[in-house]
Amino acid sequence: MSSPRVVIVGGGFAGAFTAKYLRKYLRDSAEIELINAENYFVFQPLLPEVAAGTISAPDAVTPLRYMLPGVKFRMAEVTRIDDESHAVHFLQGSRRTPQSIHYDHLVLAIGQKTNLNFAPGLAEHSACMRNLADAHQLRNMIIRRLEHADVTEDVALKQCLLTFVVAGGGFSGVETIGEIAEMIVRTLKFYPNIAADEIRSVLIQRGARLLPELPARLGEYAERMLQKRGIDVRCNRSIVSATASNVYLDDGTSIPSCLLVTTVGNGPAELTRQLGIGLEHGKIKVDRYLRAAGMANVWALGDAALVPMNDDLESPAYAPPTAQFAVREAKRVARNIASTITDRPLTEFSFKPRGSLASIGNYKGVAEVLGIRMSGLIAWMMWRFLYIGMLPGFATRLRVALNWAFDYILPRSIVQIANRNDSATQYRYFAKGDVISSPGQLVDGFYTVISGCLESRIPDQGSDEDFVRMLGPGDHWGERSLTEGSTTFGTLIATEDSRVMILRGHDFRNLREAFPALNAYLNSISDKIYAPDLRNSKDQD
Repeated sequence: MSSPRVVIVGGGFAGAFTAKYLRKYLRDSAEIELINAENYFVFQPLLPEVAAGTISAPDAVTPLRYMLPGVKFRMAEVTRIDDESHAVHFLQGSRRTPQSIHYDHLVLAIGQKTNLNFAPGLAEHSACMRNLADAHQLRNMIIRRLEHADVTEDVALKQCLLTFVVAGGGFSGVETIGEIAEMIVRTLKFYPNIAADEIRSVLIQRGARLLPELPARLGEYAERMLQKRGIDVRCNRSIVSATASNVYLDDGTSIPSCLLVTTVGNGPAELTRQLGIGLEHGKIKVDRYLRAAGMANVWALGDAALVPMNDDLESPAYAPPTAQFAVREAKRVARNIASTITDRPLTEFSFKPRGSLASIGNYKGVAEVLGIRMSGLIAWMMWRFLYIGMLPGFATRLRVALNWAFDYILPRSIVQIANRNDSATQYRYFAKGDVISSPGQLVDGFYTVISGCLESRIPDQGSDEDFVRMLGPGDHWGERSLTEGSTTFGTLIATEDSRVMILRGHDFRNLREAFPALNAYLNSISDKIYAPDLRNSKDQD
């Protein structure tokens, strides 16, 4: 009899620690596989320090393969869960080939995605702080604006460039604004044309005070310390819209700013929406054992799950979406899966947090640990001590500790390492005989031939011969699969050395939706270039 297979989707705190505990409890009696879009675990509380240059980006992460010995890891994008057949469907490899695996138990630790649709312009003009790429991008954005402000002679533009706005007064928002302010103070000596009094930092909090997760006294202390450093804290205010150069508030005022960072606004991930089960507050509903409602042998935890902390229907309490709770939930899920496999009774999830800490920059912090409230330098030192203890692996702890040590004695780096490959289009060269696409793949973009020749060969169900289409300069391919989200049906081969321009899939869909003439053209030519029996099919490319 084969060993049961436990598949974990998600490599954050919830998923990675579930895999770690499962390996500990089940050892070799089960096959454990973790699927994640990245091959690393990121300690999210350190992201503001990555954005501020205190910690280098590679030092803030731990490879999942290194962190989880004995656990099979697969870097892939999960697209669908089939509850009836107990299968996880995903895309893997550079060609994004659809694959699937069977599970006996499934753990959903897929977190949430950023949802900035609550105010016009936020999605288009706001930076976020959810992952390593966000932190790296924010650092580049800050440096780019300092560089521009140092040389511009436009007074209004300079004011806009040197105004930094952060939305959200929780842990992430407070730590982000504190680190940004510290970074700018530490680097201004390299920008002789920027005076300290030209820098303006604004923190917008919708609630009545900062850090509502902590006692009021600590939130008030954090506000005083931020204001003492020149940060404009605005509570009981919310953003109603944003543009590339202005942030508009609900009191009718506006803040000229070229950099807005949003640390609020979460919503269910696309995979969560596709599960076909009822969501509550945008999250997967689970019972006290962390079993997903309406699905067999499926468990959910972390940010993606609505985890009950009591059985009171009139005054229900739910676990907050913090790393501390996610790790404890992971331990309980692992225990309960092990108990299910070995026919032992399950145990309800219950956890009383030890406390909460936050850094507000400038060697100050706030903390409540075991009922003891602290602020200032001692809270900041405890924040660093406890966080470095939570990092997975000695190597990661050592690298972060060295980063912190070097930050005391060395100047902050102002090197901007931006990703230049941010164009919606790219060019590829194919030699004669290269297979560009095979049946059953997802198309990665809208292909337009620049030079050379491609052959599209599609099996024609209505005849014994394949439907063959030759594509020369100006011809295109991939529009049907991209629009309908289907896999390829035929094979695309370069019959000559060819150069092709590719418009990324989501950019093509956006362009087709916004450009009626293009949409009309693509619809008008479809009947001419597809085999008769494929014209009404979803598998046409």
